[in-house]
Amino acid sequence: MIKENPPKKIFVIRSATRILNKTLISLREEFPGCHITVLVPESAKESMKQESQVDKVLTIPDQRRISVSSYGWDNLRKLQENKFDLAIALYNIDHGLGYSNIDLLACAVKAKSVRGYNSKGTYKEVTSYTAKKKFFLEKSKAFFFMFSNNFLFLIS
Repeated sequence: MIKENPPKKIFVIRSATRILNKTLISLREEFPGCHITVLVPESAKESMKQESQVDKVLTIPDQRRISVSSYGWDNLRKLQENKFDLAIALYNIDHGLGYSNIDLLACAVKAKSVRGYNSKGTYKEVTSYTAKKKFFLEKSKAFFFMFSNNFLFLIS
């Protein structure tokens, strides 16, 4: 007798709205019977509740960036208790640079695996290591840009 895998519990961070529907449909096709929970800004809660591909909607206060610190440690612990099988970060751009805050939040949920979906509909596996590496790359580029602009200002 073959034992079937139970439906997957999937957590999606709605960070890139233009690829959300395509990603949800893709997840439903890959994991029939899955349960999808989506984290959205408070202002998007009502429209997300109307989305037929979503089983549960969680919110984060409207602000500049979705991140571990903005979601809060207590809320994060509650998410971890759900024991998600898969966490999803969405990117509006193919390489996903600029979304390290979303990757770090997806990893902090402690799902069994984490994926980053891009605008082409493809994904890459995300690990704590790759999320931290992306974070430092993004921050070091910003630091270098700020430093080089200040340096040019000083020598001109």
